[in-house]
Amino acid sequence: MQMGLFLRGCILSGAALLCLAATPAAMSQQWPDKPIRLVVPAPPGGITDGVARLVAEQLHHNLGQPVIVENKPGGSAVIAERTVMNAPADGYTMMVAPSSVLTDFPLSVKMPFDPNKTFTYVAEVARMVHVLVANANFGPNDVKSAIVQAEKSVESVSVASLSPGTRSDLLGKLLREQSGGKILVVPYKGSTPAMTDLLGNQVQMAFEVVSNVVSLIKSGKLKGLAVVSSVRSEHLPGVPSFSELEMPQFVMPDASVGVFLLSSTPAPMAERIGHEVQKITRDSQFRKKLAANGLEMPPSLSVDALQKKIADTTAQNRKLMGLFPAMSEASK
Repeated sequence: MQMGLFLRGCILSGAALLCLAATPAAMSQQWPDKPIRLVVPAPPGGITDGVARLVAEQLHHNLGQPVIVENKPGGSAVIAERTVMNAPADGYTMMVAPSSVLTDFPLSVKMPFDPNKTFTYVAEVARMVHVLVANANFGPNDVKSAIVQAEKSVESVSVASLSPGTRSDLLGKLLREQSGGKILVVPYKGSTPAMTDLLGNQVQMAFEVVSNVVSLIKSGKLKGLAVVSSVRSEHLPGVPSFSELEMPQFVMPDASVGVFLLSSTPAPMAERIGHEVQKITRDSQFRKKLAANGLEMPPSLSVDALQKKIADTTAQNRKLMGLFPAMSEASK
């Protein structure tokens, strides 16, 4: 009799231990015990892919599990987002993407779901600062002179839009607005063809991420007119910010590349992953690798502060979209 009670107690205790081990808090402590996937909404070779591979390398080093980067470009990030949505919300499938998947695309591209409800931005990894660049042979050397030339010139002055719905597209349309419609916005399918035409003077200007053009500016093939920020870029100290030029409409919160999880991911798991990614960003060697690629470190923000930044940026973008009804209509 006593032995039966003892065995029953052991069975009940074992079940309790199994239940305890299955709680979100316990699972977050055990994570990871199998390979991790990082889904990237961009092809190999770009900024987002490069950041994802640096994160994968460091996560593997810190956690001891394989970390696989999967490139799923196209569809304004929808293909990559669907890949993550089809996986369990268990912390083993994440998305490394630009913040624009929450702040820009949903406002200008018709989406089959609401990314802001589906995903949570848990950690920034790299700051993406945009700069207005011009062909080296373009006459004006500053933004206001470029606008004046566009207003007075018989020949057209143009700015490249790297892709519909991107920050480059929005800023290009804003520049056109400042010129009274005189600056022509030329659409492209990506940075590479746009930069080819910019270097060939087929278009005169473009808004690009600093890391993509810093070497071209330093070599004299392009010239920087203004940085889309309240401060100068550490990689382009000689290029003024739009804030300095007293053009506040072009001063936007910095875009970034970071780690996204499904919003249904248990809070303890999201916190654990955020902690691990922030540990990476504090690593001196990781910082050196980012700097070598022309990227800057973002400030360390809590998940709540990061959500506020996303909300503020989205609100500012929505306000700007009001200037361009065609862009707003595309998202409906």
